[in-house]
Amino acid sequence: MTFRISLLLFLSAWFVGCTGRSGSKDLPEIKTPPLSIAIVGDQAIAETIRRELAARSEDAITVDVVSSEVLFNEKRFTKDILIYPPAMMGDLIARDWIVPVPSATLNGDVVQMPDIAQGIAHSELRWGAKPYALPLGSPVLMLMARTDILKQFDLKVPQTWDEYASAVEKIHNSEFLKTNDVIAAATLEPLDEAYVPSLWLARSASYVKHGENLSTYFDFTSGKARIDTPGFTRAAKELAQIAATIPDEYNSLDPKASAEAFLSGKSVLALGWICKETIVADTVPDDIVFAPIPGSKETYQTSNGQWLPRPGGEVVSVPLLSTSGLVGSVSSSSGQTVKAADLLALLTSAEVLPLISPASSRTTLCRISSLPMSDAWMPGNLPGTALRQYAQVSMQQLQSPKHLSALRIPERDAYRQVVAEAIEKTIAKPADVDAIWKEAAAGWDSLSEKQGMPTHIKSFRNSQSIGDNAF
Repeated sequence: MTFRISLLLFLSAWFVGCTGRSGSKDLPEIKTPPLSIAIVGDQAIAETIRRELAARSEDAITVDVVSSEVLFNEKRFTKDILIYPPAMMGDLIARDWIVPVPSATLNGDVVQMPDIAQGIAHSELRWGAKPYALPLGSPVLMLMARTDILKQFDLKVPQTWDEYASAVEKIHNSEFLKTNDVIAAATLEPLDEAYVPSLWLARSASYVKHGENLSTYFDFTSGKARIDTPGFTRAAKELAQIAATIPDEYNSLDPKASAEAFLSGKSVLALGWICKETIVADTVPDDIVFAPIPGSKETYQTSNGQWLPRPGGEVVSVPLLSTSGLVGSVSSSSGQTVKAADLLALLTSAEVLPLISPASSRTTLCRISSLPMSDAWMPGNLPGTALRQYAQVSMQQLQSPKHLSALRIPERDAYRQVVAEAIEKTIAKPADVDAIWKEAAAGWDSLSEKQGMPTHIKSFRNSQSIGDNAF
């Protein structure tokens, strides 16, 4: 069934359901206002959605773009649908601006929840146990490597953070970089000021996420910050050590720019991601591979205060979700909740999503059925073998049951600012890491107490999609 037919059918069904007798001459015609969509800070995808709706629907559906600053300066949200970064969900729910996706929509033929990557479906779309959003795609950090150069150093693609650090040290301290006119660094990481708190969390994830552990960056029961525990401080110190090897001209890249620099031959390794707008050099280095972000064979167990090996010595990579991307929710002020939800379902459906989502530099594929069409999200001149491998590894990480959600709690920007300052101090004085992060944890606790600790605890639990009844 095409998008146009589906849209007309649900609009017709909604009208008939409201009038009760679609052919009655005794009742006045009921007219409803056209649906309205607001998109946070993404003009490219807004233009694509406008174009698709104009081609497929006779309804005058409006699509507007709003900045996050303007949005949160409003006293209420008046559109029917909001498309926004998934990390923003907590702030929206705290304002009571969005509602759960209606069960009738979720259980219909269009959404097809089993087709959505497990990590996104189980965590990114939910607040507590309830799905509040439908996805347009969210990328995760990938490890990128030049296997031809790694072989020169008798190195393999790193699987753990220890292996990664050892590889970087070996390459950085060699004569190789000094005599190479193109390669500028052993590795590149997204140290951009806006992204570095997420980089730190991504590095921490495999150290602090284990088993059914519910207390990650906050204690599940008390709500107290745990970012001063060894799993997080180790990640901060290791981040600082790598940052010291990156030349100044590359120490403020975002994930997309980090990937671009790697693809242009500027580094042997890199952390980043690729999207449709990624700039790829005319000549891409040979033997590039994409792999999951490094993981760990051990985790820090706060309950007994020690590092313990994972069962069987397994290396586990734990992707961090919701650091970018887009999701859509229905507004609590919409007078046409089901109608709006059905439109959102169609926009995020397996049929229409590949036509809309790639327009945004924030998104990537999020449906299993989209894998054969993964080139829609990729730059045109990326070699086919590399393209397919990137898509497969990306989906592998999004499908992983072992993942961690980024900060999605209300006032998250304030918490992220505390982290950014702590990382800056750690890079400057890595020997003071314990004192720096003890101070940062106190800063987080102060922010939590301002909201009221019971409110904060509930928000943290819901942001991790675990709710109040996890035990």
